[in-house]
Amino acid sequence: MATFNGMNIIVMPGTPAAPSTIEYTAQDIVAVSISPFTGQQQVQDWQASFMEASVSLPALTNAQAQSWIAFLMALRGQANVFQLGDPLARSPRGSGLGAPLVDGAGQTGYAVALKGFTASAANVLLPGDWIQIGYRAYRTVAPASADGTGRLSLAIWPQLRESPNDGGVVILNNTQGLWRLAQNARKWSITAARVYGMQFEIREAI
Repeated sequence: MATFNGMNIIVMPGTPAAPSTIEYTAQDIVAVSISPFTGQQQVQDWQASFMEASVSLPALTNAQAQSWIAFLMALRGQANVFQLGDPLARSPRGSGLGAPLVDGAGQTGYAVALKGFTASAANVLLPGDWIQIGYRAYRTVAPASADGTGRLSLAIWPQLRESPNDGGVVILNNTQGLWRLAQNARKWSITAARVYGMQFEIREAI
């Protein structure tokens, strides 16, 4: 069993290959106070974000369902974590030319400096593309092109979870983020046709 930052990572079953639906919710920690006299707004941006999702599986056979039930049991509610990616965004829309690496240690916030792209390559990443650094997945929010040395500054969401190591590998294909169940209770259904139904709520593991 792999671990990361003290969290046990449980492997998700491989069948079916993807959920039937994933409903994402993007959350930002921003407070707004409104004057009752003027309507003027005061905004406090806490520079923190996270992703939530509702995952539904297709109809499962008994054999498939037992693997998923065992997976949910192994998660022990919110105690353990797992990896999940976007099934319709397994590769970037941008060219992805090169072998990207983290460019510099100590980075924080909603941007990351990268190197190793093909020099002067345009649109190596486009809005909506995913990147993975370590066990964390981030989404590109603006187009990015490499300069003459193969470097770029990439605007991402959410913010960097940990400062990545200089030279850390950046994954562009089959990216996965780190998730945990949003609540401890897990449930599933069995129909008269002897198929299983399963749906669960998840939240980015922070």
